[in-house]
Amino acid sequence: MILLIILLLPIVTGLFLLLLRNPATVRIIALTSAIVNLLITLGLIISVPSASYTVNWSHFMGTQFSLGFDGISLIMILLTNLLFPFIILSGFTRAHIKIPVLNFLILFTQSALLGVFLAQNAFLFYIFWELTLIPVYFILLLWGGENRRAITLKFFIYTLTGSLFLLFGIIYLFTLTPGIHTTDFSAFNQLHIPAATQTWLFWILFVAFAIKMPVFPFHTWQPSTYTMASKQGVMILAGVLTKMGIYGALRFLFPIVPQGVVYWQNTVIIMCLIGVVYASVIAFRQTNIKRLIAFSSMAHISLMAAAMFVLNYYSLQGLFFQVISHGVTIVALFYVVHLVQERTGTLELPQMGGLKHAAPNMAILLLIVVLGSIALPLTAGFVGEFLIITGLAQFSIWFAILGGSTMILGAIYMLYAYQRIMLGDINPAYIKVKDIRALDFFVLIPLIALILILGIYPQPILNLVEESVKAMQNLIPVN
Repeated sequence: MILLIILLLPIVTGLFLLLLRNPATVRIIALTSAIVNLLITLGLIISVPSASYTVNWSHFMGTQFSLGFDGISLIMILLTNLLFPFIILSGFTRAHIKIPVLNFLILFTQSALLGVFLAQNAFLFYIFWELTLIPVYFILLLWGGENRRAITLKFFIYTLTGSLFLLFGIIYLFTLTPGIHTTDFSAFNQLHIPAATQTWLFWILFVAFAIKMPVFPFHTWQPSTYTMASKQGVMILAGVLTKMGIYGALRFLFPIVPQGVVYWQNTVIIMCLIGVVYASVIAFRQTNIKRLIAFSSMAHISLMAAAMFVLNYYSLQGLFFQVISHGVTIVALFYVVHLVQERTGTLELPQMGGLKHAAPNMAILLLIVVLGSIALPLTAGFVGEFLIITGLAQFSIWFAILGGSTMILGAIYMLYAYQRIMLGDINPAYIKVKDIRALDFFVLIPLIALILILGIYPQPILNLVEESVKAMQNLIPVN
């Protein structure tokens, strides 16, 4: 029952918000719901070793409404319920139109994401996978920036295309299950699919998840979408939605088509590492700070995808840790960038400069977040990327060198961007810029504290995924 509460609390609260008209009340109730869900999740992690919820739902495709979790899904649930209170709180700082609708869509997204991570059969997984697209589409379309219609349509077409690949894969696997066909993951995981079939089925499934992450060359929807999206929209996209692709790949590819994973392992790792270098180089050439961070995020996600396919102990530990680390850091980074935009009216680096003179607190907090983003030791980013690169080095020293370039190139373009925003002589137009407010501290200080605490003491997260890491290593046949 506790899993059903975690799943339904956001959407039920969101529907209730549609009945309200007072913006302050709507925001407070939405924030309270998100905080309660986080507390329930923390209680689940601490005191409940396992839980499940199953009801007979439909005979169609042998489907049950079945919820459950393991270490992998628990990390994703923790990330989702950890970030959504900050995503909701970030909306307190700016007047929006249709506040009840916006907060309903945010909570709808949270429930759909939790459904993806809790689903124990592929059909239910697919329903929640598709449901995430609906509220995000309207958040982008109604609260996005310039050219939002065209960009949102491109985002929709890309993600819908990936969903069709996934649907085909699920239907094909359904037909392979013996006896009374089913879509339960347990039945899919026990299939003995011929190696020749796995080699092509791998790509059917992988493309669906590669688009969602995204990784090179399925990434072209991402930079423009991140740049156009509203503050809360981009925080949802970069902080949580991209992790759906990672989770989907872990849940489908490795247990169901392990021989396909082995066959295409080097190809996918090389493709992901090309994405690391490509995104890092392109990021350095950007003058728009949001677009720069979008490519930076792509570089980090590509490194995580490469680690997933290296599939040794250190790479998987680093992957799961980096899921949390990247989510926290990228949300904090986009939040500060939007603070800069709200005060200067621009995202263009050449038009900025010297903001530290007018906003010293903002300069300090942005610097800490930037240092976390470039994986400075004693920050969470360093722990995750150090483990990933160690895992890459065990697999191939050349892969480790390519993967490590994200730390070097990232330091160059992120510190360069910080210099252009905060240092030097102040632009006369920004002399009267206001420093961050008390509410901004409530958003940023806890996120920064997490970046530092996880960097100093990462063991709780590593312990949480220990068994799942070992289980994943046992899925892949040894040549």
